[in-house]
Amino acid sequence: MKKLLFILLFFPIIGFGQSEIDSLPANSDSIIYKRLEEISVYPRVARKMTYKRYTRLIRKIKKVYPFAKAAAAEIEIYNKKFVNIEDEREKKKYVRKVEKALFEEYEGSLRKLSISEGRYLMLLIDRETGETSYELIKELRGSLPALFWQGIARIFGNDLKDDYDPAYKHFVIEQIVLMIERGEV
Repeated sequence: MKKLLFILLFFPIIGFGQSEIDSLPANSDSIIYKRLEEISVYPRVARKMTYKRYTRLIRKIKKVYPFAKAAAAEIEIYNKKFVNIEDEREKKKYVRKVEKALFEEYEGSLRKLSISEGRYLMLLIDRETGETSYELIKELRGSLPALFWQGIARIFGNDLKDDYDPAYKHFVIEQIVLMIERGEV
């Protein structure tokens, strides 16, 4: 008796939701299409990270991310010209010229960065270019300057050879960058 009562009450309710499907012609083949709003699902922030540390990290990433985007664009432009130069002397001249122009443009704002912001900048440059900072310096300036700057970075607790790992080691940074790109932060 309960099953019969359930069936009589349940089936009329189901029938109301299918009015669009019932109105379609019998010989047509169609699929109902509804565009859904994108929902971002992120892993939980590491248990050791407090809300205060997380918001500070967001502030730092927002501060250095434009520099990383600009660096990737500049590197792409300059690499196209750098590859075409065959003479070593001309390459060194070109690198000095580019370095001088970049120092004039970015030196003041980059000097104001803290050590941790510099670390995040190096990681984000690796994210944008696919090469670590050490590899970029070695490619443009040579092995000895790359080794020198690696030593300076190690003194301040950084590592120019540190790879960006968005899946495990740097997933929180990747999450923040994706939110910045979507305009959520």
